[in-house]
Amino acid sequence: MYKSFVLIKNLRSNSNELNFSEFRLTKIQQYAGHDDLKKAQKLFSKGVPLYGDWVYERSYPDIVLDDLTDIIPNDVEDTLLLLRLFKVGDLVFTNHCITEQDEPMFRQLPYRVMADIRPFQKYELENEECSEFDKFSSEMMSQNNWDSAWFQTARRFFLYGSSKYFNSIKNEVDRIVDYMIVMESILVTENNFVGRRLRERAASLLKNPDIYDNGIKSLLRDFYKVRSKIVHGDDISSFKDSIRDKQIINKFESIVREIIKEAIKSVPEGEENRKVFLKRLFDVCDGDRATKVYQDFCAIKDATEKNRCFDSISKHL
Repeated sequence: MYKSFVLIKNLRSNSNELNFSEFRLTKIQQYAGHDDLKKAQKLFSKGVPLYGDWVYERSYPDIVLDDLTDIIPNDVEDTLLLLRLFKVGDLVFTNHCITEQDEPMFRQLPYRVMADIRPFQKYELENEECSEFDKFSSEMMSQNNWDSAWFQTARRFFLYGSSKYFNSIKNEVDRIVDYMIVMESILVTENNFVGRRLRERAASLLKNPDIYDNGIKSLLRDFYKVRSKIVHGDDISSFKDSIRDKQIINKFESIVREIIKEAIKSVPEGEENRKVFLKRLFDVCDGDRATKVYQDFCAIKDATEKNRCFDSISKHL
């Protein structure tokens, strides 16, 4: 029988073992003459397992050898994705290996999703939440959009972002850029009014006012400005106080997760149907478009070009 093991860091629980329907998580500890650390060091010879870290274990009694390096790594990534979607926290998966008869056969090379990062905050999970996670996992993976093109982009950048260390003091805030890519890939198919479409559609998609009040729009506006300043190489010091506030960061992280989960359940299949759905959530009115055209027209400095633009517009009236 083949087994899949992953070294887990930054997980906190009052239990020493968390049992799910398809896998289990076991805390590395020393007790009654047994030393879990020695076994972990053998499994994760390329990593640094420590007391207090955890081990992911999943068994595959019926899998054939040809499917090992395809199905099993995908299962591990799906599990990491779903756990990170389930709750806020910097859960770390690293040093994946596959064994037969308790002997390591294959070791997965490091990649951006499974990175051993310095945590920003603990991922907390209790035994009574395992069945809730199983239900959540089954619901998410049963959705038709699970394999859609937009979700493949969203999941990739969500995993990239949640695998990056966050430290606003040292300007290590690339996570914000990745999370904004996540929301754009879900909510915006157009190439204009992107920031406004994103925040208006996000607010419309998340319909629970008890959790996400009107502050969601201003919060996403601020974080979108941070994203723009980062990608354009501008100074973000004016936003340092807000993005240093753990409560604000947690709210932003929660919104990103809820948008992903709600979109998987709500956005229809097919790109055309998706575009119609997003426009129903919010679309830019003609008044806003006219204002933008006027502002751009006024920004033209050359008189000849300005007259040419005016004549061109006049012909379509």
